Amino acid sequence: MKKLFYLLLLPLLTLPASAQYHSLLWKISGNGLAEPSYLFGSMHTSDSRVKKMSDRAIPFFNESGGFAMELDPKEALDMSLFSKLMMGKNYSLKKMIPQAEYLLLDSVIRDQTGFSMGLLDNMAPVFIMTIFETAGMELSDSQSNEDEVLDLYLYDLAKEKQKPVIGIETADEQLSALNSLTYNEQADMLVHEVHEYERNRQGAAKMVQFYLEENLDSLANGNEENEMPQKFYKALVTDRNKRMANRIGDFIRKQSTFIAIGALHLPGEKGVIELLRKKGFLVEAMP
Repeated sequence: MKKLFYLLLLPLLTLPASAQYHSLLWKISGNGLAEPSYLFGSMHTSDSRVKKMSDRAIPFFNESGGFAMELDPKEALDMSLFSKLMMGKNYSLKKMIPQAEYLLLDSVIRDQTGFSMGLLDNMAPVFIMTIFETAGMELSDSQSNEDEVLDLYLYDLAKEKQKPVIGIETADEQLSALNSLTYNEQADMLVHEVHEYERNRQGAAKMVQFYLEENLDSLANGNEENEMPQKFYKALVTDRNKRMANRIGDFIRKQSTFIAIGALHLPGEKGVIELLRKKGFLVEAMP
């Protein structure tokens, strides 16, 4: 349940192609900072190979005063948010989605969460899509349904070391971005995802490999094939990157912070790395 509700609020992102971003770990310094902070590109999966990629970042995690992530899990796990995931009266996913696609969804969702689609019938399609896409990312033979995604692993480590935790965004902000499309538009995107399920699983294996190679350029290029409506892209990608860069720029002035956000937020002209550089910070790839 903990993993499910956190993943509902961590959409997979698409960013434009870029150049020369070949590291998951970046040092932020200069511009009047008393101490450096560190930016780490995570991937929202419990694949054990992905989690191992954080090993070389742990010394920098340990020396940082605080830990920041896209969303504080305490807020994501607030059960009062559940009502905001729902479409409301007179909406039914079973009526909005063709039967064949609905049956495949039911099978995947049962395997991923233990819940049937009947229990989630009133949930906004974009959140079902989040769970469905996550299923395609669980690729490692050594992972199990009980494993935590990388973000939550780092969160637990921060709590163990009694580091203050910063949620860069609020749950309401992420919910607003996800709900920038109408429910019918969301349902159309979900049906498309179901049609592309097997191809997307193969693509996910490539994306994980690019991540393991710390190749953000190829990761971004590979993700370019996923199309989304322009207004959804703006709400889900461009606006969120600006918001995160602005807030990162503020709190790293107060204390040295280890920041873990989705790797696809990092590269590109409108990515967080370039946005921080435009604010005057020196952002360097760590070897």
